[in-house]
Amino acid sequence: MDLRAKITASHYVLPEGRLTNETLSERFPPKKVAGISKLSGIYERRVAPKGATSVDLGAECAKRMLEDLNIPADDFDMLIFASQTRDYILPASAFIIHEKLGLPQTCGAFDLPLGCAAFPYAMGVANGLIASGQCKKILLIAAETITRLIYPKDRGLAPLHGDGAASFVICASEDGSGFEFADFGADSSGWKYLIVPDGGMRSPLSPSSFEEKTDESGITTTNASIQMDGAAVFHFSISTIPGAIKKALAKNKADIASYDLVLLHQANKMMLDQIYGALGVPEERRFFFMEKIGNLSAASSPVLLAEALREGKLAGGGRLLLSAFGVGLTWGTFSMKFAPGSATPAKASTQF
Repeated sequence: MDLRAKITASHYVLPEGRLTNETLSERFPPKKVAGISKLSGIYERRVAPKGATSVDLGAECAKRMLEDLNIPADDFDMLIFASQTRDYILPASAFIIHEKLGLPQTCGAFDLPLGCAAFPYAMGVANGLIASGQCKKILLIAAETITRLIYPKDRGLAPLHGDGAASFVICASEDGSGFEFADFGADSSGWKYLIVPDGGMRSPLSPSSFEEKTDESGITTTNASIQMDGAAVFHFSISTIPGAIKKALAKNKADIASYDLVLLHQANKMMLDQIYGALGVPEERRFFFMEKIGNLSAASSPVLLAEALREGKLAGGGRLLLSAFGVGLTWGTFSMKFAPGSATPAKASTQF
């Protein structure tokens, strides 16, 4: 039988700190805040405590999962860490998590520094490592402290984003369940639509990086913070993603009606409703988890899946289709079959 990856365990953590609409209304006009929340479906965001990074959230999430489910750290032969908010330019943050969790020297580790679409890409890589026989057990962690990159006066992004982490154990399937296919794409003409201009090799940080600038729409930010062309990203999402998902299904001879659960990157409720509608996904097969946590970037769709598993959405088995999209501009979609009781959610605390 051909090897394929399957998820056998999951968990997620969210910071205790909350950024409410009431607090945002002290920074921005209350009507603007209320209007953004109505469109986005986000009314509260989780914010990591001062000094805590995505590495801390991710390591703690995985630690609780392994302890709760009695999974030895020595079992793993690869760690994948998906995040854009890493601790250092180098070394890779995966090595820091590797040490924090006490993983063996026989376990490799690497970062996957993508944004919103990171989870499908990471799952595709994990499946490739399993299917090729290079790995037997993989620890996949996705975590972000994306709020650190948002300028407090940016009324376009501050109401949308939060911090969080999710972790999964991925093994070879022996029962016919597991990974079915993945499909990826990128419209690189839009790479400037979501960007932190300064801080890399192309444009190092300088005093001018922290100077405020306000665009014609009234959004204030700096070159050391995330800048987004919201209209362009929204147009990309509703015009490109439904077609990309349909192409992925057609290429793999799959029918959207055969899926028990269809998950989408939690960016904007109005946007997701349009994509779900274009795909013909009925309400009972949709799932949202953004209202009180916000858009978590690379951690968004993995936290969404971890919560769905925690709520028993696939406890009896079934097929999952997950698509995530954003920074790049890029997208990824993967399909996975779950056997009854095959993916065990940890019962540990989800509060960081």
